[in-house]
Amino acid sequence: MRMRGIPDYSDHMLLDEFIKAVKEGCFIDWDGSGYYATENEMSDKPAIPSGIAKGIVDHTFTHVVWFNK
Repeated sequence: MRMRGIPDYSDHMLLDEFIKAVKEGCFIDWDGSGYYATENEMSDKPAIPSGIAKGIVDHTFTHVVWFNK
């Protein structure tokens, strides 16, 4: 897995906030793309809203970076 800096044009949020927003319907698969992240770096591991809604969450990360389409 690769890590890199977080782009300025993304939304960087805490993982717990992202999970809550997914459950409320604020993020959907076809609306953009998300990647697991830390406080300072973004991974290349996708954070897929439909999987997160089903409880498939990688809790080794603390944040998610989201890119709107």
